[in-house]
Amino acid sequence: MLNKLNHTMPDMKKDNKYYIGCDVGSTSVKLAALDEKANLVKSSYVKNEGIIESIQKVFKELDLEENSEIAGLGVTGSGRYFGGVLLKADLIKTEILAHAKATLHYYPETRTVFEIGGEDCKIIIIDEQGRIKDFQMNTICGGGTGAMIETIANRLGIQVEKIGDIALKSQNEVSIAGKCGIFAQSTVVSKINLGVNKDDILMGVCRALINNYFAMLAKGKILKPPFVFQGATAFNKALVRCFEEEVGDTIIIPPHPHLMGAIGMALYLIEEKPKETKFLGLKNIKKNFRTTNIKSNRCSNRCEVTYLFEGDKFLGSFGNRCEGCSKPR
Repeated sequence: MLNKLNHTMPDMKKDNKYYIGCDVGSTSVKLAALDEKANLVKSSYVKNEGIIESIQKVFKELDLEENSEIAGLGVTGSGRYFGGVLLKADLIKTEILAHAKATLHYYPETRTVFEIGGEDCKIIIIDEQGRIKDFQMNTICGGGTGAMIETIANRLGIQVEKIGDIALKSQNEVSIAGKCGIFAQSTVVSKINLGVNKDDILMGVCRALINNYFAMLAKGKILKPPFVFQGATAFNKALVRCFEEEVGDTIIIPPHPHLMGAIGMALYLIEEKPKETKFLGLKNIKKNFRTTNIKSNRCSNRCEVTYLFEGDKFLGSFGNRCEGCSKPR
């Protein structure tokens, strides 16, 4: 199967148009800038340490010239509505659609997409016509997500980036209670106190995560190859091996697995080609945005609302359950 994803990023050209996809996730914010031929030109990835600050930072890290022509901007991820309003996005879509779009662009024969994020995870099943047939997403329990591994790595004093290589050195199988992230941490502490090797513990954690992932998302589903695994966790080679043990087949890893949601949004824009972008522009991303949070007493719902402002200008609200609380007094 051919991989059409461009491994190298050509230099930005001021006379070309660029389409930007933004993935505002629970633990990170990603940007992908594509040219009109769908080549990945530049990208950036930052930890989500506050949605406004992180969006401003990820654009700074992208390092585009301020006079670059941006033909469109699309937003996905759990923070897509907030990010979409803040950036005046042309397009807002769910992670399911964005990840499927990127996957099918590069791997059109894909039938199953595995994605493990920082605090959520998903399975997408695609039919023979390249359409989404079914999907399942988990956003409640952290037992099958990257946060579980990161927390345990911190407990063991190991950098997250090194987990996969260390885990693959394991020679002994260790059982970890993986159905709950908290229980998994407790089990790890017990194993440490019993003198169990860290590589065996980490491989046990990876297997527990994948077992929990399938238990949560794949029950009753028929999973067919080709399989594509994406998200930043796909850099973890031990998780890849655990996936392959589970499905009994090779797992495809895109060259930029952490950017697939952002790439998918840029691809949608290239396809739709907005006549004129609503994007506020690179210069305006640095503006003084702020939020105010209230628990409203205007309705019986007691709506917990976040109001977004640019200076004193009201931009939008999030979390309200009724129209009466949608604007500040």
